[in-house]
Amino acid sequence: MNLFQRAQLALAYVLRGGKSIANLIPSWKEGLPTYPPTKFANLVTQGWRKNELIYACVNVKANTARQIHLQVTNAKGDVLDAHPLARLLQAPNPYMSESDFWRSILIYQAFAGRAIFEKERNNAGRVVRLWVLRPDWVQVIPSRETVIRAYCYTVPGTQPIDIDPKDVLDFKLFDPLDQYYGWPPVAVCARVGDVDNAATDYIKVFWEKGGMPAYYIKTKQRLTPDAAADLQSRWAQKYGGAEHWIKPAVIDADAELGTVGSSFAEMKFDALDARNEARVCMVLGVPPILIGAKIGLDRATYANYREARTAWWHDTLIPVYEDLLDTLQNQLLPEFGAGLNLQWDYNSVPALQEERSARWARADSAFRAAAITRNEFRVEVGLPELGAAGDVYVQSVTTLEVPARTARKDEEQPVETKVKPLPRPVETEGNLNAAMERYFSGLSKRIEKRLGRDYA
Repeated sequence: MNLFQRAQLALAYVLRGGKSIANLIPSWKEGLPTYPPTKFANLVTQGWRKNELIYACVNVKANTARQIHLQVTNAKGDVLDAHPLARLLQAPNPYMSESDFWRSILIYQAFAGRAIFEKERNNAGRVVRLWVLRPDWVQVIPSRETVIRAYCYTVPGTQPIDIDPKDVLDFKLFDPLDQYYGWPPVAVCARVGDVDNAATDYIKVFWEKGGMPAYYIKTKQRLTPDAAADLQSRWAQKYGGAEHWIKPAVIDADAELGTVGSSFAEMKFDALDARNEARVCMVLGVPPILIGAKIGLDRATYANYREARTAWWHDTLIPVYEDLLDTLQNQLLPEFGAGLNLQWDYNSVPALQEERSARWARADSAFRAAAITRNEFRVEVGLPELGAAGDVYVQSVTTLEVPARTARKDEEQPVETKVKPLPRPVETEGNLNAAMERYFSGLSKRIEKRLGRDYA
């Protein structure tokens, strides 16, 4: 290592103050706001407000927020519905419910790559409300010391306002090239969305005005500009527009009608639609069958729809909601002290009901066969454990195995004999022993009588 390289290392160490080099940023960015790499307003205008496919995908995903509920629990697993954090999540502000809260996060993440909320505090410093911030009005001010020095909120026409990072709840998607802003999924499928919008616009104009000239009129004589304009006007008046397309055309002897553009069949609009649907649904993580897309309906059955909903929850939605939960646990839960936990309640999700019933049946079968304990059964079906009292197996004694008769070799098989259940347990140990002795004495006599042998 030469002297210059050593000087570079020494300078880097001094600049980072002996801290991790991961926080280093270009010197010209220190203390200056950075700006989102995408145009939020354009994505919303062209996607949410104009493109049916993108709107349907984002909307159906956001609507799942009405099927889930976030629970606040203590260290024992008890649900604390009256806890201040639980009340805050149930109504983040006077104009937003819990489902509105999660729905807005999913929509903002789709179009901005993040959803940002301001924490409003009372006089005691406790968070009492969460207010959504428009993401394209938020600029991040980076810092070498703390990664983010402040969030700068700039409403057009007003002075910028700096917000301390501890007063911000930031649900940010990951972008490998930018640690301050997430890359929105709608920006990924924007090109396909533009193609879909252009195809729809073309069809709209085609039906309104005939689109591009689909044909031309060729004459054998040279026409003056006025004559050509007159011919064009008379043709448009007679055969232009959708209302005149069914009229048969009459061509003069010296005129010839030719086509210019491709027909709808030649342009393969069905294949283009299928391609757009597949790519947009793939990026936004929505099965095409769930939004009524043609590519999904081509092979649609009720069983396919049901399986798609269940798989969608397992493969896409549950991981998405778990990511949101991680953000809350890191940025909001510490505000309310130790000993608390957050967990999702998925019991109201229709797509998971059938699976839950199947899981309960499997657990019940294993429990009755004494393959799992009472606590293991409760954990499997989503119930809290019972402590030491639940670490027991429950086994039925209504079926006994006894030796078979040996009169013939081919009859030497176990005989299963059903007997009556045990009498109800009694209070004292002495009474219990006496009851058990009488029971097995009578059982022995019944077995002797049935098998014709003395087993005493």
